[in-house]
Amino acid sequence: MDERMTTVPGESSRQSQPAGRLGGRGRIALTAAIALAVLGASIGLVVVLSHSSSSTTVGPTTPPVAPVALSAGGLTTLARAVGQPIYWAGPQKGYLYELTRTANRNIYIRYLPPGVDVGAKGAKYLIVATYPFPGAFEALKKVAAGQGVQIPGGGLAVVDKSYPKSVHMAFPNVDYQVEVFDPSPARALEVATSGRVRPAGR
Repeated sequence: MDERMTTVPGESSRQSQPAGRLGGRGRIALTAAIALAVLGASIGLVVVLSHSSSSTTVGPTTPPVAPVALSAGGLTTLARAVGQPIYWAGPQKGYLYELTRTANRNIYIRYLPPGVDVGAKGAKYLIVATYPFPGAFEALKKVAAGQGVQIPGGGLAVVDKSYPKSVHMAFPNVDYQVEVFDPSPARALEVATSGRVRPAGR
């Protein structure tokens, strides 16, 4: 993930226009409904692991989703309705969860503390990304070359040596790669190895 990016690391800021922070459960529910409508279609693709902390994709794409703010409950509802897991690091009191999806079906959950607007620029906050990636666990094992950290659920976490603020994760028999980004490399590793990173709604 690249701090030069504004909304979602690894994706151009042209993807969306910043939106105001959503106030009240009604607006959060509305954005969840919009996201559900757009995220409904499920199209397959292949994701190739990159050592530069971004994912390269090939194959069919799907309509992107600009940043929307969800409550923990809204994220859980959405995760149960779409055709792919949405990994996150669990709830944090007072936070909203900014969901963005790219045309390659990469999904980013950014943790927004009170007072921060949806679409805020800068890579200042915890992000958990989910990338479709057949064979992710075996591929990450090869990249790790025995240097990864075993994590709860039988998974593997590997610090990106060229960008230690990102930690890549994968689990056996799960065709998705997960990336945890935090401005603090120590916190990124702590979150990735804590056992809190799991699909929303499970």
